[in-house]
Amino acid sequence: MCPENQQQYLFTMRLFGLFLKCPFREATADCPFIDVRKLGNLELKFQLAEKMASHPRFREDICNTHEACYRERMRQVVKVCRGRSATPASQRTNPLLSHHAAMGRP
Repeated sequence: MCPENQQQYLFTMRLFGLFLKCPFREATADCPFIDVRKLGNLELKFQLAEKMASHPRFREDICNTHEACYRERMRQVVKVCRGRSATPASQRTNPLLSHHAAMGRP
């Protein structure tokens, strides 16, 4: 597979993952993928990811939108984690929960 095809394939997979679920479990109200996530047909989601990944303008817009959202939400997670580190150990929640939430893990 040539590097360009490999990049397009990887971007398709990344998009498909975003079409399934937000990495932060709950999407923001203005997330552009909310309607796509509501689609019940996985094949349709994958076809949409393929088409969007093959279009340079979509690729750029999606990267910019997702990366900006991801950075902002990570800042929020870090802020919460730092705020919790000042609380007594007996009152702290498991610090891994915030990390897992940020990574989209249960």
